[in-house]
Amino acid sequence: MTLPTDRRTREVGRTVSRVVVDHLGQGFGQPLVVAVSGGADSSALLCLLADTQSRHGWRIRAAHVDHAIQSSLVRARFREAARKLATAVEVPLDISEVDARAEAERSQGGLEAAARRVRYDALARVAQERGASAVAVAHTLDDQAETVLMHILRGSGLDGLSGMAPLRDMADGLRLVRPMLDVTRAETEAVCRAYAWTPVEDPSNLDQDHTRNRVRMSLLPLMREFNPNVAERLAGLAGSVAADRDLLEMVGGLALSQLCDEHGTIARRSFLSLPGQLQVRVIRAFCRERGVTLSAERTGAALQVIQHGHGVVELPEGGRLSVAGGTIALDPGCPPAET
Repeated sequence: MTLPTDRRTREVGRTVSRVVVDHLGQGFGQPLVVAVSGGADSSALLCLLADTQSRHGWRIRAAHVDHAIQSSLVRARFREAARKLATAVEVPLDISEVDARAEAERSQGGLEAAARRVRYDALARVAQERGASAVAVAHTLDDQAETVLMHILRGSGLDGLSGMAPLRDMADGLRLVRPMLDVTRAETEAVCRAYAWTPVEDPSNLDQDHTRNRVRMSLLPLMREFNPNVAERLAGLAGSVAADRDLLEMVGGLALSQLCDEHGTIARRSFLSLPGQLQVRVIRAFCRERGVTLSAERTGAALQVIQHGHGVVELPEGGRLSVAGGTIALDPGCPPAET
């Protein structure tokens, strides 16, 4: 593959490599799975991380997930692009096929959300099978701006306005890193040109039945008439809000340590003396410490029950948050049996 010599591409490569090291540390030859669809963003990420292995120290391997959504012709085109690119940058490639439609039917949810779940599940399996401790995905600054706008449209709070985190946990001992949240989509396309690589165009990106596509194709262009740098401003907003959210999380953890008694319960009166946003962080931390992650809906239900003074909120895996006798208690239930 042609190695780029232009300064901007090399700068983007150094930026991406530095983000990986900042969040994951030096790899020292450990495997890092890079998700590659064959599109411009993931192709650019794979090219840059494969090209800068001497900088970040991670041994790059690619993973392609076929969601079985699009036509067989389109799916074959993406698979072949992933194979050719992995060969060109001299990294091994794993290909997984999943059934996003079946997951959508099982969960009775949207296809986009189902595809995201099965994709991350597949990437986690590949990483675990290959002994990798992390997976890298190619979300860009533009993706971050779109995500923030979508959360605003849905009426999100701090968590939604924080957008996508540059680093998060996927499974036990496995992390997800997003090294390109400061890189624009235009820059990923320029990186592909610099490497003389022609990415595959995804026809589904033109389907305005998808909210994200409408945001990208209709809403953001209109907002750029008011501020040409609106994507950068929205991504910056996500970073600022994330910092504030993290501070609240820390304060919530400290408050929880003071509120919890020796029985692992919380006095309702003391809890209600906290400011509203701190109540949210404390009750989430209370559940998280016991292995239960509260959705926004269940967080609201828990706060309502606590305000009312008695009642029960059913939690995932058979858990129960109960309020009675002036006390807030949690029975986390049992994890599902391994099969």
